Amino acid sequence: MFDCLIVNGRVINGSGGPWIRADVGIKDGRISRMGNLSDCEAEEVIDADDRVVCPGFIDAHSHSDFNLLVNPQAESKIHQGITTEVIGQCGTSAAPVDEERLEMVKQQWAEGFDLEDVSWSTMQQYLSLLTERGIALNCAPLVGHGNLRRLAMGEDDREPTEKEISKMKQLLSEALQAGAFGMSSGLIYPPGMYSDTQELIALAEVLAEEDALYFSHIRNEGDRLLQSLREAIDIGRSAGCRVQISHLKAVGEDNWGMAAQVIDLLNDARSRGLEITADQYPYTASATGLTASLPGWAHDGGREALLQRLADEDTCQRMKQDMEPDGWDRALISRVRSDENKKYEGQTVAEVAQDRGIEDPREAVIQLLQEEEANVGVVKFGMSEDDVCQIMQSSLVMVGTDGSALSPQGPLGKGKPHPRSYGTFPRVLGRYVREQQVLRLSAAVAKMTSLPAATLGLWDRGLLSPGFWADVVVFDPNEVHDQATFTEPHQFPRGIDYVMVNGEIVIDPDRQRDALPGQVLRRTSR
Repeated sequence: MFDCLIVNGRVINGSGGPWIRADVGIKDGRISRMGNLSDCEAEEVIDADDRVVCPGFIDAHSHSDFNLLVNPQAESKIHQGITTEVIGQCGTSAAPVDEERLEMVKQQWAEGFDLEDVSWSTMQQYLSLLTERGIALNCAPLVGHGNLRRLAMGEDDREPTEKEISKMKQLLSEALQAGAFGMSSGLIYPPGMYSDTQELIALAEVLAEEDALYFSHIRNEGDRLLQSLREAIDIGRSAGCRVQISHLKAVGEDNWGMAAQVIDLLNDARSRGLEITADQYPYTASATGLTASLPGWAHDGGREALLQRLADEDTCQRMKQDMEPDGWDRALISRVRSDENKKYEGQTVAEVAQDRGIEDPREAVIQLLQEEEANVGVVKFGMSEDDVCQIMQSSLVMVGTDGSALSPQGPLGKGKPHPRSYGTFPRVLGRYVREQQVLRLSAAVAKMTSLPAATLGLWDRGLLSPGFWADVVVFDPNEVHDQATFTEPHQFPRGIDYVMVNGEIVIDPDRQRDALPGQVLRRTSR
């Protein structure tokens, strides 16, 4: 007697091989048996006729650290078939934090949520809190380099002292011992942008000792893309640690066509013994905060220092002069806080400037950041479809949303965020597998399952095999597709029929169940 029996499906087990006919029997949260199970019984039977049965998808790049605390159902991720997400990306994680930083986070999330009853400082405390509150999917945490730097030396633009390096190493080691799978850097964001290569190598040596990963949002994804990739490779090679390149892309029309050079560089690094991989989202637009458009010096000293600079007219003029002069007709405002500026969500910065009668869009950027206290989201169209496809075809590249767990209802349903938070995985299966045939279906599934599982060292996930945890997706290969758009992003995909996390059904054809069977995963030695 199984807890659940999935019958009549075409099983793609995640290894990259072709589908087979097999039934899947699930007991006590794990896959118990596979094969012809027609003589077996179960408490719940799923008829997967004309459907694909595969491992649950692993989102290799997610920013749901705080979203999971305020909305553990993680609707926009679960509906995609995501059963595990890697959080703590781009240099920022929920922990470790000091009281001042935690209070700032609580204020940012104050609208619609109550975080006053929770508190944490260390990675161990944060992961325990997630476990206590419950989550619908599994999460694998990283620790942000920015967190380490803030706690050791604040947000100043300077080199760390030996004592401060030692402090960062200590904090990193504590996070790894608590279960973090590695460290992420965000080298276009403060304070990570102020670090040099030697600082990152020193920390990566701690990662090497623990066989943990170095995830990097590299310094530049445009004109200095190859140089920035070489830095990440040098860090991994010098420290002896494994490297993951975050959201691999070539940004800016002048850099279109560089995908081949990028992949060649990664392949060469692997041929020389460096275990390097990457993740990618299947869109030609990126998303970040509008403050990322400001020059690095504007962030020196942290958020309060930035707000003071935005209040000074002469300093704002200098910021404007140091910003990129063009591209604002391809930059959509995705999120603001004030009701007065809600009308600009979904409009380009150039359109905002026109509405305000401003000739230079950079002035509109300054005005919005002043009015919104530097809290504005932006979506930027900057990649070529050909590069997206070529990067996607690399065997080194897995799938990641680079988005957060959102919901169509409530505070997490506001604004016009990048549709990747709702559509990434179904978009690969629908657009790039079925329609454009950029990938074979089994290869795409492997990029979503066994490749990230093996990279992370999740040896009992990422495959459909007896003894593995029953993270399972059942989808219609002829119907699966994303529905989220840049103008209407809060839309679930179609064609994902069932999603099971640790043996418990979370998504069925009718609804998302109230179950919270997810686990906080913790790193073990590979």
